Amino acid sequence: MKLTHDDIVKWMNGYFATYNEYAQDAATVHRMDEYFAPDLNFVPYMYVFGGPGNPITGREDFYRLLTGHPTDYERFEVLDVFVDEKRMVAVAFLIATIHDAKTDEVLVRKHYLPLYELFLDDKDRLKIKTVRFFWEASQPEVDAHYAIPKDFGGTK
Repeated sequence: MKLTHDDIVKWMNGYFATYNEYAQDAATVHRMDEYFAPDLNFVPYMYVFGGPGNPITGREDFYRLLTGHPTDYERFEVLDVFVDEKRMVAVAFLIATIHDAKTDEVLVRKHYLPLYELFLDDKDRLKIKTVRFFWEASQPEVDAHYAIPKDFGGTK
């Protein structure tokens, strides 16, 4: 099966809609099986998860991460999806809004830039094999781990 750029973008948009609806509830998280390979690798490029040297391997372990914070939930707004259909890679530019699960109050908004390595499974279904995950560092995260020189030129 030959996938076009438009096929992958449409599939990715379906993935994000399904994620927003089902991924963070243990009762429904397996709806994501449609999108993730059983041997999924989630590679975090931020210190909170230990960096890229501490990947989450396997779909079930990733599901535990997704459903392991019942006090809050996130919703993705897709700003853009960049696709290289020859390399089977998609990068999404997202706004993630994290809400308090009890009050729906917005706790934080930040940008995410996940890179998805895709493949066709043995039934020609598109799947995500690897997620290389980058997020916008907020000021407390930066302050806690980096000494930014006062003359750096940015604002603090």
